[in-house]
Amino acid sequence: MKQIRLANRYAKALFELALEHQKLESVAKDMQLVNGVVAENRDLALLLKSPVVKAHKKIAVFNALFEKQVDALSLKFLNLLAKNGREDIIQQVTASWSTIYNDYRGITEAWLTSANVLEKDARSAILAMLKKLSGKEVDLHEFVNADLIGGFVVTLGDYQYDASTKTLIRRLKDNIKNNLVIAGK
Repeated sequence: MKQIRLANRYAKALFELALEHQKLESVAKDMQLVNGVVAENRDLALLLKSPVVKAHKKIAVFNALFEKQVDALSLKFLNLLAKNGREDIIQQVTASWSTIYNDYRGITEAWLTSANVLEKDARSAILAMLKKLSGKEVDLHEFVNADLIGGFVVTLGDYQYDASTKTLIRRLKDNIKNNLVIAGK
C-alpha cells in the first residue's frame, strides 16, 4: 500500500512537470515504453529491484536503454527514481501515470474478458453501458478466455460485472446444494 501511494506521488509530480513543459504526449509514450521494456525483460526488472546494484549503475542502465528513445524530461525522471532508490516501483509509477493521464483526458480503462470474440453489436452495447456508468470515454482492453464457457466479465475501476456461464453454473450448483441441505433437515 505504501508503494502504491509513493508511486502515485511520483506519477503526479511527473504529470505536473510534463503539463507545465507541454510534453504530455511525449512523456505518455515514454512511460508506456518504459513499462513495456521492464515488463518484458525479467533480468532488467530484477536488476532494478536489487539492493546490491548501486544507484549509479542503475542510472547508467537507464541512460543506455532510453537516452535516444525518450524525452529528456522522462530520462531525468528515471534517473531521479534511481538516485532516490525508488527504481523498484517503476512499474507502479508508470501505471499511476497512465491513470492520471487518462483521467486528465476524460478516459477510463475497462477490461473485458469473454468466452469468444464479441460481435460488434455486443461490444458496442457494453461500451455504451460502461460509458454511461463512468461518465467518461472508455478504453476497453479485451481478452478471450474459453474457460468462461460463455458470457463475459467486465471490470471498470472497483466495479466488476460477471455474466459468465461458468459463474452462473457455479451459483446454480451452490443454490441446489444449499436447498438440498435445507430440504434434508
